[in-house]
Amino acid sequence: MSARAATAHLADALPGPPAFVWVELPAGLAQPTLDQEIHLERVGTALFATHHGPGGASNEHVVRGRTAADDDLLDALVTENGRVAAFAQDVDPDDPARRWLRLRVYEIEGRYAWEPLDIGVDDEAIAAVRRIAGRDQAGSPAKALGWLRRTLLFPAPSGMSAAAPTPLDARPGATRKEMRRLVVLAAPGQDLRAPTACLLRGDGVVARMQLVDGEWRLNRLHRDASTTREWMRPALVHAKVDFIETTVKARLRLQMREELDRLGEGDGAETFLAVWRRYHELDNRHGLRKLRDFGFLVYTGRTPLDDSEGVVRFHVDGTGNALLRRLRDDLDAGEETELECAVELPAVLGGAARAETPDGLLEEEIARGNTVGVVTHVDVAQNVVDLRMIPRRASSGMPVDPPRRGFLHAAVWGDRRRLERRSRALKRLLRGQVPLPQLLSLLQGSPARGKEPVRGVKAMSEAVAACFRDTPNAMQRLALETALNTPDIAVIQGPPGTGKTQLIAALQVRLAETRRPHAVISQSMLLTSYQHAAVDNLVERSKVWDLPSMKIDSQNRGSTAHIEEWRDATIAALRSDLAGTEEGRIATAMRTIARRTAAYCTAPVSTEELDSLLADVAEQASGLISDALRVRLENLRMEIRAAQKAADLRVDRRRESVLRAVRGIRHLPLAFGDDGPQMAAAALTYLERTPGVDEAHLDLVRRAADWTDDDPPDFLSDLTAARDELLDRLTGGADRLVRPVAREDVVDLLNAIIDDLDARRRSGAAGVSTALLEFLDELEGDPEAVLAMLRLYTTSLAATCQQADSRAVQDARDGAQLFDTVIVDEAARANPLDLLIPLTLASRRVILVGDQNQLPHMLEPDVEQELGTGGNDALGLLRESLFGRLFALLHEGDTGGRRRAVRLNEQYRMHKTLGDFVGRHFYGGHLESPRGTAGFEHGLDGYDGRPAAWLSVPASAGREHAGQSKSRPAEARAIARELKRHVLHRTDLTFGVISFYSAQVRLIWEQLVRDGLAETADGGHRPVDTLRERLHVGTVDAFQGKEFDVVILSVTRSGPVPAFEPGQTRPDHPRHAAYERWVRRTYGHLLLQNRLCVAMSRQQRLLVVAGDEALFTSPVTPPGARPIRDFYELCAASGVVLSGER
Repeated sequence: MSARAATAHLADALPGPPAFVWVELPAGLAQPTLDQEIHLERVGTALFATHHGPGGASNEHVVRGRTAADDDLLDALVTENGRVAAFAQDVDPDDPARRWLRLRVYEIEGRYAWEPLDIGVDDEAIAAVRRIAGRDQAGSPAKALGWLRRTLLFPAPSGMSAAAPTPLDARPGATRKEMRRLVVLAAPGQDLRAPTACLLRGDGVVARMQLVDGEWRLNRLHRDASTTREWMRPALVHAKVDFIETTVKARLRLQMREELDRLGEGDGAETFLAVWRRYHELDNRHGLRKLRDFGFLVYTGRTPLDDSEGVVRFHVDGTGNALLRRLRDDLDAGEETELECAVELPAVLGGAARAETPDGLLEEEIARGNTVGVVTHVDVAQNVVDLRMIPRRASSGMPVDPPRRGFLHAAVWGDRRRLERRSRALKRLLRGQVPLPQLLSLLQGSPARGKEPVRGVKAMSEAVAACFRDTPNAMQRLALETALNTPDIAVIQGPPGTGKTQLIAALQVRLAETRRPHAVISQSMLLTSYQHAAVDNLVERSKVWDLPSMKIDSQNRGSTAHIEEWRDATIAALRSDLAGTEEGRIATAMRTIARRTAAYCTAPVSTEELDSLLADVAEQASGLISDALRVRLENLRMEIRAAQKAADLRVDRRRESVLRAVRGIRHLPLAFGDDGPQMAAAALTYLERTPGVDEAHLDLVRRAADWTDDDPPDFLSDLTAARDELLDRLTGGADRLVRPVAREDVVDLLNAIIDDLDARRRSGAAGVSTALLEFLDELEGDPEAVLAMLRLYTTSLAATCQQADSRAVQDARDGAQLFDTVIVDEAARANPLDLLIPLTLASRRVILVGDQNQLPHMLEPDVEQELGTGGNDALGLLRESLFGRLFALLHEGDTGGRRRAVRLNEQYRMHKTLGDFVGRHFYGGHLESPRGTAGFEHGLDGYDGRPAAWLSVPASAGREHAGQSKSRPAEARAIARELKRHVLHRTDLTFGVISFYSAQVRLIWEQLVRDGLAETADGGHRPVDTLRERLHVGTVDAFQGKEFDVVILSVTRSGPVPAFEPGQTRPDHPRHAAYERWVRRTYGHLLLQNRLCVAMSRQQRLLVVAGDEALFTSPVTPPGARPIRDFYELCAASGVVLSGER
């Protein structure tokens, strides 16, 4: 801003009408610029004027008025006690003898000098600036502060001084700029040397600043200067002053910087984030150690063994026998080992040396893009190892094969990529580069809050209500309201069956509705979870405006069935809509007949095929064309049939049948897409009974008959040649000489029908029908375009926590990385370092949905063990769920502002008896079952309609087999027998079998295979085809989020119960340690409450626990096994106890 503009700006800010006075400008004094400030001061009876020039130069002279009236006005305005601010208005050019300067003079209260001060500008003040200045000038806090500086702060001219500084607040560490002036409005009697509040005035703007808790704040701003009262007097204040942002976000950023400083100085060594940072560093080092300790194999060649399974045999040189034996032993023990195929070895394995020794896997140079396979077979004697290759494609889309020769080492590229993504998230957080600055404080245990929404969003709408099977209950509505209106993060605990998935679907719909009028909503939400199966479950049940969510995965893992289902349902709905109106039927008929006409003109058909074509046209146009055209069409068909009948009498009937079938072979892409395989199959029936047909021709026709893809086959040109040669042989060449030609009368009639339909279409409201028909064509004919459309318009993208920071997600969003909203399902199961990845990508809100009472996150055993040797609280922090930590912090310790944590409290999955049991043992009794018992009947024989049953397999039936994973054959046989009794004839029920041990799961599968209920496949097991969708067997880890009508839980553990001394179960007993050792050895996983919670809450109608009840009915049964003990007592009292030895 120029000096003139600055002084003009200051003059405009002074209130009240100015006085104008002419004064003499002495000879030799430079003429001041217009609006230049002139300092007037009376000393005794003399009046002096000081002109401040550029560079600090000044000139002073005695002031004389042009007239007596000017002198009188100056005497009245400028006294020894009175203060004024004067500005050069203009110069009189008409007096050649003397120079006269007209001054514009404002009366002011005085001039003051203040100590440096900062004026805080909070969210309300920023909003007020935005209302006055508009978004262009105040769209961000930084722009709003700039506007305030330009509007309320004025440059102080060099050389002009004020009174001695008056002490005011000066906030330490604030940024200072050059000396500024403020126009301050003073009330009568107000001492501006030490004010506690005052008004600042700019050009047409008045702002109020006030001292609050020792800090200056701007707390009111008005556009209209009418707030200035006549009795208020302006004063000019000189100070080093600035406006600083004190919004909630700025406060949180300051808090974040302080927390980062503490972490950097080591003060937070035992905080949650510090411990997890150490875990990450150790994990990185252990990854490199794993690579080094495993070693490597040299292979000299490879041979594909099974294309369908992708198995490749690697021929290893004779130096790796020890490693081969280790791989064989691991395979025999049921352990899965992944190997990476490399052309060059990493440095740690003897590859090219590096200048610096790497600290961990992240620092080791490993080639990107190596192929990886799972060991399926090892033959030490033959020096071979077989790998089932994990499919990988190059950027071109072509599959990548392993090198022809090279090295096999431990597969660590996946570990490295996992560590890289975690490292990037940690860096974003620790460098303060996250959109939600309060995130760091929340992780460290401080319930910091973001800015509260000005207007709350209502939870319910018609579309939201439609997302729930039942009317949403009070806590579901509260959870929705909490998630929608959270200032930053919302944590929703959902016990089993409380409708978490429905809640997430409703939340997406409501968020889209609230953003629809004023924001871009495409891909604004990220749906994420800890693994692909959980993400698949999310996307399959999420739909906004009838568009499904899109899962992004660079390797195309996971299910796309929900997209195909959406496509099929949309096609059916469109066809129904089009068939339901005359406009729709006209548009459909016109499109179909036009295509058939174009195909006929391009490739005319024989007479018999022409009759079929016209029959299709008649069916399409029925009731839609004029009577005259309908009669013409019927007459033409009669004429064609009569001509064909006469021709048939002149040819051999059998030969003509074969000819007709061969002519019917579709050899053009468009025609083949209609009924190519069917027509080829019909021709094949005749050709196989015709002597002398070339086998190569038969093979081509067979391939066409077996074709099932939507796209036409790539051998149509060969099929065309085969068809022509067959026709040559059958007709002696005549058929090639006389090809069918398009009949003019047929083409004329078809065009007339199209014109008639078009006229009818244009006369009606067919615009919508035309658009629907075009959409239908796209859906039916171009699946890839459908996927592209969904990626463009869907509101939600889905990926695992790790994949959220992948190139594939960024490519899908044209490079954008941040999401408005991040929704994490099964958040309690995600490793906190993985959870940080999506949390650091949220710009507005994070919604965590999960249950800390169910399965926890997994830790690397070696890293966990090393961190646990320090004798500190690190292990406790590592094992603590981040979800549970945040829920406790926000549910119990969050005060003031909106609620940020909610626990759902009504379950709809289970029979009331089972729901009450789960609520009592795992949720402190805070789980209700509003559906009661209605609709939960199972009707299985032998259970008396009861929802709880114990399948007794006592110790006498067979012992438990020890090992790294426990198993018990007697239980496996009993469970298989019980399944066989019911699963085959109760096709209306689903069955789940759960064990805490993988070895027991294998035993159950093997028994089911023997009983004809399962089969071996892909190195594992699966139910037979008739049970594929109704029977699932697995460990408890695979069952979270799933539900079944009937669940059988295999306890597996069984053994003798020793006779302990009285009181030995008490911790203060001298021999209590022996009791503790027996408990850990005997009960194992059965003491883990989160695993018990999952295992005992998957059922809807019936829960059957199979096991040795003696282990749970003893006086020395540990408290941790109480849920199983109480379930047995429930079955004995009001359920049913069955014998597993039947």
